[in-house]
Amino acid sequence: MADIHVSFDLETLHTRPDGVILSIAAAARVDGSIVTFYSHCDIKSQLNRFISEDTLAWWKDKGDLWAKTCDACAEAPPLEQVLRDLNKWYASLGTDKDTLYPWGNGANFDIAFLEHAFDQCDTKPAWQYWTTRDLRTIKHLAKLMGGYEPVARYGVHHDARDDAITQLLEIENCMEVITDASDQRQRA
Repeated sequence: MADIHVSFDLETLHTRPDGVILSIAAAARVDGSIVTFYSHCDIKSQLNRFISEDTLAWWKDKGDLWAKTCDACAEAPPLEQVLRDLNKWYASLGTDKDTLYPWGNGANFDIAFLEHAFDQCDTKPAWQYWTTRDLRTIKHLAKLMGGYEPVARYGVHHDARDDAITQLLEIENCMEVITDASDQRQRA
C-alpha cells in the first residue's frame, strides 16, 4: 500500500478553467522511478473553450516555444481523446491498495482546468475530488517550517512535462521538509 503523488501541469491559452488547453502533462514516482504522461491537444477540437488575448500575446512573445507548440497542437489528438488517455495512464499507476493524489501547481489552475474539461466531455476524471492537492500550499507550509530550499529546475520552462517533473520533485522536497520538522518537534 503506497501513496502515489501525481503532479499535473497544463499549458493553456487562458487563465480561466474554461480556457483552451495546449498540452497536458503528469509525473509520478512509481517504484522509485519517475513516469510521465504528455500530450499536446488539438486546438480546433476545443470550440467550446476560450482564448485570452493577453495569454495569447504572452505565448507569441515566447518565439520558438510558441512555434513548436503550435506545430505540436496541429498534429495532436482532440482534447477528449487526450483526457481518455490521461485517465487510462492515471489508473495504471497503482493498485486498488494504493492511494493516488493528483497535484496542481495552484489550487485553482491545473486540476480546475482538467475537471472543467472532463465535465465538458461528459467524462469523469480517474481521481476522487477529495484527493486533490496543490503545490503552492505545501510549499508555503514547508517555508514556514524552516529548512526549505527549492529543487533544481528540470528541463525547460513552459514545457508541460518538464514543469510536471519539477513540480513532483518540489512536492517530494516539501513533504520531506515538513516531515523532518515534525520529527524534530516530536523529539524536542
